[in-house]
Amino acid sequence: MGVRSRCRLYKDLPGLVPASYLPGGDLADALDAAAGWSAKTGVFLSFLTRVRFAPLYVLTVIVIDVILDHAVSAEIRSQIVLANSTNVVNLQHHRIWTLVTSPFVLDERAGVGAMIPLLLLLSVAEVLWGWRRLLVVFFVSNAVTSCLVYGLLLTGVRGGWLGGAITMASDVGTSYGSHAVGGALAVTLPVRARRYLVPLAIVVVVVPLLDGSTFTDIGHLLAVLLGFVAGWQMRRRPLAGRLRRPALLRADQTVACSFDDVTQARAALITALRLPRHRPVCLDDAAVAWSDQADRIHVQETRDMNAIDGTLAGGAWGVVLGTFVGLPMTGLVIGAVVVAVVARRHDAGLSDTTVERTMRALPTGRGVVLLLTDPAGQPALTRALTRTGGTPVPDAARDRVPPDPDQDQDQQS
Repeated sequence: MGVRSRCRLYKDLPGLVPASYLPGGDLADALDAAAGWSAKTGVFLSFLTRVRFAPLYVLTVIVIDVILDHAVSAEIRSQIVLANSTNVVNLQHHRIWTLVTSPFVLDERAGVGAMIPLLLLLSVAEVLWGWRRLLVVFFVSNAVTSCLVYGLLLTGVRGGWLGGAITMASDVGTSYGSHAVGGALAVTLPVRARRYLVPLAIVVVVVPLLDGSTFTDIGHLLAVLLGFVAGWQMRRRPLAGRLRRPALLRADQTVACSFDDVTQARAALITALRLPRHRPVCLDDAAVAWSDQADRIHVQETRDMNAIDGTLAGGAWGVVLGTFVGLPMTGLVIGAVVVAVVARRHDAGLSDTTVERTMRALPTGRGVVLLLTDPAGQPALTRALTRTGGTPVPDAARDRVPPDPDQDQDQQS
């Protein structure tokens, strides 16, 4: 059993990972494994069963639009649009519900030419990400973009650069959310075309700014940039959306299996994460750890937030909460700093001590899969990891941490 002189824990950003890790990677793997166009068509149709949120949302928008177009007068429709608009007046008067209702209201009659592309865009995103991630990207990006636009307009009005009439302008519709989803898709598509889609998405929103831009065009640019961030986060933490958390956890509910290298460990983790689809297994956290020749321990964890995650999450919530008091930009900065500090200090999910002890009990170069689960799921997960070539690491072995030679030498001196 190898002994390490110095161990440091590095929570890495995922680098080159298997395609199955990435959003939509399971679809790409299934299509590659299918032989012939008929088999590939069957695989694609089976993945279409994931689509739930996209048609429901688009249908809701169409129904609301038909009601506003046929059941009420033009004057009442205009009043409803203004009442649900994320303009300066509404947000200044703390009508925060507009951040949720504005994506369901259109300021003009919806055409089939606009609804079909929206449905296709959201459906592709839902197939690749799942409905939960689509829901978060669409509505959180819409809310954050609306708050940022509100902050910019409020600053412009107070500084005398913009007229007061802009505070009453209507700002509703699906465009902020759809632009964010498009930006996230450009980053997360498991194909090489994303290297062209990202610059294309930037060009699409920058060109309108060069010729008589409006605050809505600025909002589209901000939404696409937020979509890039969301897509980047999904690529950094691709496994976080696959967890099914148990109701109660104890410290002894950790499954650990060692592998010859990190590549085998990553492949085994994918197998373990697919197991809950077929059995009632819950996971609260999952991680891959490995050591390099310099005795540094590297960890890719699915749940624990680092400073980058805290900055992004805190900034998003901060700008929304800051809108309550008319200081969205101040809320952005304070939220980003506070949550980043908390995320850096807080150890969620698998404890760093458990990961380090497990790695120190193994020879250098081994890869380890660690799963935080409930007692009922431990046997099934252990069997699944063992079948992929893993060797279970007993709790007793993890408790016998090898001594630090340097520390012993210091004590003797």
